[in-house]
Amino acid sequence: ACMVLMTSTFFGALNSLNMATSGTAFSRQNPRKKLPNKILVAYTTNNCRDDMTKVTQAIEEGVNVLIWSFIHFVAREDAIHETCTSIAELTCGVRIQAELDLSKYSLYREQLRLMGFSKVVHLVAFGGWNGPHLPSGYSSLELFDAFNNFNNRNNDDAFGGPLFDGIDWDLEGHDDMQSPTNEFTIECLDQMGELSKLIKDDGFIVSMAPPESYLDITSQKFSLRVNLTYPDPWHEDFQYHGRNVYAYVLAKWNDAIDLIFLQFYESFSHAAYQVSQRGQSPSDFLIEYCDTLANYGESMRVDFEDDPSVRLQNQSIKLPLSKLVFGFANGWALNDDIGDKTIFFPADSIKKAYRELAMSGKEPRGVGCWVVEEEGNNGINYIKDLKSIVVDYGSVIEQK
Repeated sequence: ACMVLMTSTFFGALNSLNMATSGTAFSRQNPRKKLPNKILVAYTTNNCRDDMTKVTQAIEEGVNVLIWSFIHFVAREDAIHETCTSIAELTCGVRIQAELDLSKYSLYREQLRLMGFSKVVHLVAFGGWNGPHLPSGYSSLELFDAFNNFNNRNNDDAFGGPLFDGIDWDLEGHDDMQSPTNEFTIECLDQMGELSKLIKDDGFIVSMAPPESYLDITSQKFSLRVNLTYPDPWHEDFQYHGRNVYAYVLAKWNDAIDLIFLQFYESFSHAAYQVSQRGQSPSDFLIEYCDTLANYGESMRVDFEDDPSVRLQNQSIKLPLSKLVFGFANGWALNDDIGDKTIFFPADSIKKAYRELAMSGKEPRGVGCWVVEEEGNNGINYIKDLKSIVVDYGSVIEQK
C-alpha cells in the first residue's frame, strides 16, 4: 500500500470541505446505489491517511466499483452479548474495526461527488489473507446491527448517508498451517450467508471474492478446509488451496449475492498452470472458462456430501455470467520474486477474449484487479487498459 503522506492539495480539499460544511446540517440521505451494467472493479488498501492520488486516478480512469480493504468484526471484551434484551442492545457484544480513517474517508467521498464521480459504487471488504473470519457465538442479526451502526455513523457529516454501498466477502486462509482460519466453520458460512441476505434486503450490494480454488468450476469436490493441494502435478507442495467452500453460501443464499469477483491470481492457480505449463494462451483460457460455464447452464456441480456435516445434498449451484467478474493481478504479478506463482493476464489478451465472448453473449459482468496501489508497477497501468474493455463492449453489442 502507498505509505506517502497526504498531499497538501488533498489536505486543502479537506479543509475547504470542512469550512463548507461547518454549521450546515447535511441531512441528505443518499439513495441506495445500483451496480453499473458493465463493471470495472478495483481494490484499494488505502486507509485515507495516505496519499490518495492513485485512488483518485483509478476512478478518473474508469473504475466504477471500488472495494476498500479491510474491516472485521471484533468482540467487545467488556460486554456479554448473551444478556442483550432489545434490538438497541444487540451490538453490545460485537463491533466493527476498520483500518480506514473514517472521517477522512467521508470527506474524500464528498470530494469525489464534487468532482462528478457520485455514481461510483464503494464497497468494503471483510477478511483478506491472514485476516480473521467471523466471530463465533454471534447471530447474523447481531452482526447486521453492528454493521448498520458502523455504516451509518456519519449521517450528519459532510458526505451524509451510509459510508459504504455494500460489502465484499474476502475471507481466506492463513500462512500458519495450524491456524483455525484454514478451515471454515459451518457457523461462519451461515453467518456470511444470512448477513448477506439481511444487507441485500436492506438495499445494499453484496459481493464475494473467492480465490479460484474456493469456487472451482473444474472440480466437484467440496471441503471446509483451505489448506489443501491441487491435483495438478505442479507445485504439490503448495498447501493453501480450497475445494469450493464458497459454493456453500451460493447454494443457500445465491439471490443475496450480486457479484462474484473470481481471483484467477490465486497462487499456483489452474489459470497459471494452464498458461505457464500447458501453453494455453491467456485469451483462450478465459474463453474456455466462460464456454464451459455456459455449456453447463451457467452453473457448477458440487459434491457437498463429501462433508456430511454441512447437511447439503450434491447439487448444481447457479454461477451466472451476469454476476461474474474476472479478477486479475496488475503489475505486481511481474515482480521478479513472483515467478510462475501468480499469472499475469496481458490487457490485449483480456480484450481479445472479452470481445469474442461478447459477440456470442457469454461475456462476464466485468473485469477487475487487485490492487490500486500497485498501478504503474513494472510499467503496467492496468486500469486504463481494462477500462477500454468495458467501454468497447457497447460497440460489440451494436454489431450483434
